[in-house]
Amino acid sequence: MNAKGRETRVLKAETRRLFVEAVDSLHRSGTGDVVFGGMVEEDSVAVEAVAGAGKDRLSSLVVSTGRGLGGRAMTEGTPQLTRDYEIDPFITHHYDEEVLGEGIKVLIAVPTLRGGDVTGMVYCGHRSDYAAAAQQTGDLVKRVRQLSVDLGRLGQPSLRKAVPEPEQRYSDLDASSREALRHTYAELRAIRSELADDETRDRLSSVENRLADILSGHNPDLVPTPTSKVSLSPRETDILSHVALGWSNARIAEALKLRESTVKSYLNTAMVKLSARTRHEAVSIARSSSILP
Repeated sequence: MNAKGRETRVLKAETRRLFVEAVDSLHRSGTGDVVFGGMVEEDSVAVEAVAGAGKDRLSSLVVSTGRGLGGRAMTEGTPQLTRDYEIDPFITHHYDEEVLGEGIKVLIAVPTLRGGDVTGMVYCGHRSDYAAAAQQTGDLVKRVRQLSVDLGRLGQPSLRKAVPEPEQRYSDLDASSREALRHTYAELRAIRSELADDETRDRLSSVENRLADILSGHNPDLVPTPTSKVSLSPRETDILSHVALGWSNARIAEALKLRESTVKSYLNTAMVKLSARTRHEAVSIARSSSILP
């Protein structure tokens, strides 16, 4: 076997180990009655790790894109939940034999992500009703987010090739000036989100982009802005821009005229996309990816 083949084999073994550890840990901590998952291979999830199952049906399960709850999570790249799997009209029922055979009523599918791409899936099944399962969902999403981070580190070279620093402008701005500009940037995004007039929204977007250039020191005339592989929605970006200012969810909700639970939901989705463990890490990753200034 050549060196590349050995490296691929080792990487696959390490990936499987991380999934097995995560699934076992989630089950031991009581996050789900049945927990299972695996990596995405050729647009399908091949289940490799199972904990809590009474039968051997789930261990050979292969979930295709668009089929079942996990297939929907693969397509949309966001966690998906069904409160009553057996009668849910919004999912296909290709895997009823395996899922219902374990007595699962509530099922949650949370994707692992890298750069916005779905790399795997963790399922958490509950044999009780949703009221008993709901309190576990937040912990599940956080722990799968950590799994995404761990998976993303696999195969990364320990040394990165040095990239020359691009010529920068506005290097004389002090810390207080930059913080004031960040507040202005966040306020502009909040105002723009309330506007219905497309022309005015576009003009404000242009101003936001100029502020972002100033804050990052980027000179668009000399160095083009790199395209990020992570794609956040405008609302996710709005909320992260306020998180960058140290605002609480309640304060962001008041500024953007949203419910606090809605802010939390958008923030969680952004964190999953960015493979971030905390809100502050999400801001840091977003800035390094040129999503935020």
